[in-house]
Amino acid sequence: MQRSAKALVAVAAVAMLGLSACGGNLAENAVDAPNLSDINPKERDELQDGGTLRIGISSFPTQWNGMHANGNHNDTRRILAWMSPGNFILDEAAVATPNKTFLESYTITDPGVTPQVVTLKLNPNAKWNNGDPITWEDYAATAKVCNGENEAYDCASPDGYDQIEKVEKGADEFEVVVTFKSAYPDWTAVLSGAYNKDSISDPEVFKNAQADAVNADWLAGPFTLDRVDKSTQRVYLKRNPNWWGETAKLDSVEFHVLEGDLVASAFGNSETDVASTLVTAEQLNKAKQRPDHQIRTAGSPQWRHFTWNSKSGLLSDQKLRQTLVRGINREAIAESDLVGLPVEPAKLMLGNHFFMPGQEGYQDNSGDYKYDPERAKKELDEMGWKLEDGKKFRTKDGEELKVEYLMLTGVVTSENEGKLFQADMEKIGVNVVFKNAPSSEFGNVLSDRSFGVIAFTWVGTPYPMNNIGQIYGCKSDSNFSGVCNDKIEELRAKADVELDKAKRIEYVNEVDKIIWDEVMTLPIYRRMEFTAVPQNLANFGAFGNRTAVYENVGYVK
Repeated sequence: MQRSAKALVAVAAVAMLGLSACGGNLAENAVDAPNLSDINPKERDELQDGGTLRIGISSFPTQWNGMHANGNHNDTRRILAWMSPGNFILDEAAVATPNKTFLESYTITDPGVTPQVVTLKLNPNAKWNNGDPITWEDYAATAKVCNGENEAYDCASPDGYDQIEKVEKGADEFEVVVTFKSAYPDWTAVLSGAYNKDSISDPEVFKNAQADAVNADWLAGPFTLDRVDKSTQRVYLKRNPNWWGETAKLDSVEFHVLEGDLVASAFGNSETDVASTLVTAEQLNKAKQRPDHQIRTAGSPQWRHFTWNSKSGLLSDQKLRQTLVRGINREAIAESDLVGLPVEPAKLMLGNHFFMPGQEGYQDNSGDYKYDPERAKKELDEMGWKLEDGKKFRTKDGEELKVEYLMLTGVVTSENEGKLFQADMEKIGVNVVFKNAPSSEFGNVLSDRSFGVIAFTWVGTPYPMNNIGQIYGCKSDSNFSGVCNDKIEELRAKADVELDKAKRIEYVNEVDKIIWDEVMTLPIYRRMEFTAVPQNLANFGAFGNRTAVYENVGYVK
């Protein structure tokens, strides 16, 4: 069972939707809303017993602790999801019901009663692979790690954990009583699972115990680790002999690390069984070379964007960042990235950092930052960045107007977007210089903040209003822009505890407008998810909001 993930996940290259969709229900009146999911749902008795599923991924984990900032990458989460606890099963509308292999039931205080108290009744049969039962102590330890009180923990996201007042033992060790400081509307996100208390016992263990290799003893799921082959960049999973739930239909799962278009080519050559997300027409066509292929399609929570490092040279000037954004033709970038795909780029343009088009709460807040190169030129002139006769780039006080773009080599979208960004900036007199890094260094580049502007993909969750602090919070290790805005902190605090949905949406859109003004991240477009699988694969594909139930993934009889 995949955890109903609460943290956004960074993706450098071609990668599958490893987490449930960014946001909940689509509005009923949404125009041209995409499929919510496409997984070929089948009952267990319709499936074969046995078989192997080979999944192409684009990067090898360098930190196996998914709660750590450096472990918060899509491919890592995709592997761990087959082996990790998950308390809730989300349908395609993001409605959560208890996954009784881990959570028998729950109770919650009445709406409007504060402090909000949630009581979880855990399945007493649920055990970590080392034989220890999963108890309230694991939840207490998990909550403590990311609540912000100990900054030595490099957490991917404090969201939700910082709203918990205490976690206590209930009637027995399998009853978890969670008291929030006030109320927390997205409590199912923060209580979607727990980490083994021994795996996060102190900052040193949290950071280093699984930095190079996963400790399967600290996991619990229908599959467990078989072996890791670093030389061939492969991870092998097998049925978990300690699993207390229904036996997994598959015998084994393999993850093959493949760079760039090789993910699609390997599927097309029947060397793997899953290629997702396919992000170019060329990749889609390569995947279609497999005779028994099926392309499953759904609206994706993935969104392409530029992150701007406010600590990088001239980009520390907020007004300059704003002006540069007005010189970027986002529509042209989307059209170029998506050329040949069965999508309409104009319908995928993104004007919000939290909500997807057609989703309740969505409004386009990009108005003041539309493509307007003439305005950008005028503003640069007013700031003293002059374009002298015969010169290609502007200067001020003898300094050239230069911005660094971190290009992830071999990642077609990063390369394409970088070249178009460079061309757009050249038109207004700005010199964009490329700094190259292989996709394998993506995580290090982000954590070290060793970039000026970088393009990559965020993968959202079913909780669009839950992750303000992760990317935009002052204390978050995933705020790669380096901007700390007190008004965002104030509004985030209100949104976190607001039970009135309309008012909460209003707070979040206020935050969104500030993010546009700060130029922390620049959304470009929402991706559609194209996942290539064999036609007879069931309960797997383009998930959208759905949660994968991994013991039910298999091949039709």
